[in-house]
Amino acid sequence: MTTDFDVAPLDSYAERITMGIALMGGVLMLPALFWFLSQVHFTGVVIPVAIAVALAAWLLLNYAVQPISYSITADQLVIRRRLARRMRIPLKEIVGVSVAAALADVPRFGLRRSFNAGVFGYQGPFRLDPYGAVFFVATNRTRLVAIARLTRPPLILSPARSREFVEALRERLMTLPQPE
Repeated sequence: MTTDFDVAPLDSYAERITMGIALMGGVLMLPALFWFLSQVHFTGVVIPVAIAVALAAWLLLNYAVQPISYSITADQLVIRRRLARRMRIPLKEIVGVSVAAALADVPRFGLRRSFNAGVFGYQGPFRLDPYGAVFFVATNRTRLVAIARLTRPPLILSPARSREFVEALRERLMTLPQPE
């Protein structure tokens, strides 16, 4: 008994940030191209190339952890990611789930610390001014869902059909045996 949900497409902010960093990396490679074509060699070309390589590595890392689907199984919530291993959250650790429309301006505003705030989505630990510590595995700020957990910070996801996801997860949580 598994219910799968697609991840929401990147919002316009995440698209602009991702494209901007990719474009910056490409522009930083232009001195190396001119160096190669002109036969005028100078060692200063190493600096923009090193920065472009670092940006490419940053893009690849964020692409690897981008969520591609959310699955609700009999005993866990599974977050499938592009190249990184799946995240598995036991349902017994989840205490509540709701649509998080109030976080639509977050993580752009109120962000204090994070792993990634826009490149291929929003992933990692965030410290939000009014809410405290949360963990994002989302791609779209307008379709956020908050999942409260017992021992860890709340998890913020962005399924394409957020209301249906919340209903399905609530139904599944209701069928779990209650602790005595």
